[in-house]
Amino acid sequence: MQNVLIERKIIDDLKKHLENKEISLVLGPRQVGKTTTLKLIEKHLQQKKENTFFFNLDIFSNREIVSDQQNFIEFLKKNSQNKKLYVFIDEIQRIKEPGIFLKGIYDSNLNCKLIISGSSSLEIKNKVVEPLTGRKKTFFLYPLSFKEFVLFKEKNIDQFKPIKKVYLDKLRKYLDEYLKYGGYPKVVLAETEQEKIVILEEIYSSYIEKDIKGYFAVKNEPSFIKLVMLLAASLGNIVNKDFLASSIGSNRVTLDNYLYYLEKSFVIKIIRPFFSNPKKEIIKMPKVYFYDTGLRNLLIRNFTSFFIRPDKGELFENFVLNTLEEKSDPVTKINFWRSRLSAEVDFIIQKGVEIIPVEIKATTLKKPTISKSLRSFIKLYQPKEAFLINLDYEAKEIINSTTINIVSFDKLKEIMLT
Repeated sequence: MQNVLIERKIIDDLKKHLENKEISLVLGPRQVGKTTTLKLIEKHLQQKKENTFFFNLDIFSNREIVSDQQNFIEFLKKNSQNKKLYVFIDEIQRIKEPGIFLKGIYDSNLNCKLIISGSSSLEIKNKVVEPLTGRKKTFFLYPLSFKEFVLFKEKNIDQFKPIKKVYLDKLRKYLDEYLKYGGYPKVVLAETEQEKIVILEEIYSSYIEKDIKGYFAVKNEPSFIKLVMLLAASLGNIVNKDFLASSIGSNRVTLDNYLYYLEKSFVIKIIRPFFSNPKKEIIKMPKVYFYDTGLRNLLIRNFTSFFIRPDKGELFENFVLNTLEEKSDPVTKINFWRSRLSAEVDFIIQKGVEIIPVEIKATTLKKPTISKSLRSFIKLYQPKEAFLINLDYEAKEIINSTTINIVSFDKLKEIMLT
């Protein structure tokens, strides 16, 4: 494995927030680089001769120092008398009532800035986020985006843009690796396929041990694991909850709890249907995608090339969804659409009253090919624009008053790499 640090986009955002009194709260799955990110911010401050302390609460001795609120406040007062103090606390959920703990420190008006990290959004929401209303800004760190992945692999990739075939060939090679093994930093840094798979197994085992057995206290572990396997095999398909509950030998309440745990611990994304006319559209059953395609491929034990595998359409959908969410603001909603007559559009982006349908084809189109499903949606909702994303071809089409942007893989990469 290379001894290299991958600098993430979030670092610049955190640096800009350092002089804000609000607590900087970094959330995300385990092993996506939260500790490394905080360490890089600390190094940046130390280079500026700032006063810093770093507490990793996975280390018991660090936890002892932080655990008593009043003693910790006195410690901070003593060390911030002459100069502002920057305090990093990694894995904040390890202490009892962390939200109340941090609120007390924040409200003491000390000359210090808190930069905090935590895993498992459900745990953090219950223990940290709600008590800190108005006192924090939340930053999310996920597995590497494709933009981060490509720029790590080849920082000067833009130099190949004038030679389109070379540029596209490089992007296709990186897309193949990214969709096979995903974006967990340790996996990206590993040099061989065997190393990558071993690390993915360690990440999954750690998740089962720490979140599922630990915080969520799932009693029927085999049932839970079977559900995860079924969801991985059903990537991008509509989920029938009654069928899933029956398949894992459970009831709907337990199934819903399991799905909730998986979603809130950053394993799956549940995409719900878009509808305005319940009589004509399916309104209940969701679709499931994964935060990381490498973890998903581990679950189904398939690491063959993206370009030759039967589920390449679903993988490409997952890739596009992750990219759309990366570029979305908090008020943007992403759903899918399916009518009772089985017309389906992969994603519907909702920005206030504006709706944008997005259809995805994991192929190289030779000419504008607008599906009956997309035409049906356009006829029904008359959006201003729509997108058709494919691997190479680009053009524009107009149907009624809707402009359809046919976006090539090359063009999509330009959008993401700016």
